[in-house]
Amino acid sequence: MRLADLLSRRRVVVPLEADTWDKGIRALLDACLADGKIRDQTKMETAVRNAWPEDTLSLGPHAVLPHFRTDAVDDVVAALGVARKPMTGRGAESEDAAAGARIMLLILAPPREAAAYLQAVAAFARALAQPDVVNGLHAARTSDDVLALPGLEGVRLEDELLVGDVMSPVGVALAPEQPIEAAARLLARRGLDAAPVVGSDGVVIGLLSSRELLRYFLPSYVQRVQTGEHKGMTKARASAATAMPGQVGSVMARNVLCVSEDQSLSDVATLLANKEVSCLPVVRDGVLRGVLTRAEIVRKLVGQEERGS
Repeated sequence: MRLADLLSRRRVVVPLEADTWDKGIRALLDACLADGKIRDQTKMETAVRNAWPEDTLSLGPHAVLPHFRTDAVDDVVAALGVARKPMTGRGAESEDAAAGARIMLLILAPPREAAAYLQAVAAFARALAQPDVVNGLHAARTSDDVLALPGLEGVRLEDELLVGDVMSPVGVALAPEQPIEAAARLLARRGLDAAPVVGSDGVVIGLLSSRELLRYFLPSYVQRVQTGEHKGMTKARASAATAMPGQVGSVMARNVLCVSEDQSLSDVATLLANKEVSCLPVVRDGVLRGVLTRAEIVRKLVGQEERGS
C-alpha cells in the first residue's frame, strides 16, 4: 500500500482554514466525517478528548501529526491539511517543537489494526521529514497537487512492522563522566529502569540500569544498617554518607545489545521477552537514534483505552 492510498481528495484540505492545532484537528475530522470514514461520531469525540494532546507527534518545525486509536473507524484513515499560516499549538512542547507548523496530518485507526496504524504513522513521519515533501505541500494549491507528490505517491508501507515504527525518541542519554548519584536521581525522576550511555560523538558505549545502580549502592547501605550508623545521624552526616563518589562509566554495563531501525519488530520483541533486558538502544552506525522498551511496545500495540465510551 502507498501512503497516498490512505488519503482521498475529500480528506486533503488545501488550504486548511485553521490558526490553531485544535481547529486543524476539527477541520480534518469534519473531512473524514464528510467522506463517510467515521462510523460513530460520539466515540470519535471521546477518543480525541481523552488522548489529545498527548497522542501528537511534532515532525520538526513544519508538521504536526495527531493520531488516535478508536473503533469509531473501521480501517486506518488519514487526512492531511496545509494551513495558509503557521498554527499555534497546545501542550507543553508545542511552542518549541512545531511552532511554525503549517502541515497537519491526522491518522485514525481501530485498536485491532495496531500494526497497520503504527506503520502508517511511521511512514508518514518519515515522508514529512523530507524537505522536498514539505516544500511540495507548502506549494500545493489543490488536493491533486498533494496526492501527486512523489514523496507520498511513490512511498509504500512496509509489509512488516519494524523497530523504527515503534521506537521512542531519546528521552535520557547519560554521559560516562556523569556522577552516579545524579544519574540515579534522573532515572528515578523520569520513571525509567535504564538509559543508554553515549560518548561525545553520540555512539552508544554502555547502559545504566537499576541492576547496576543496585550493585553500586546496596553494599554501602547494608554496611550502614549493620553498623547502626543510620540511627540518629544528623542531616549533614546523612548527606555526606550518601554522597558516594564515582561516575556512570565505572558502573555501566559495557556489553550492550543494540538494534537497528530496520530490524523486524517480531524478532526484537522476542529478544526483549527472552533476555533480561528491558531497554534496547536503537542505533544507526553506532549512533543512538532512539530506544525500544517492553512497556512502549505494549503501549503502542494495545493503544489507549477509550474512557467514557
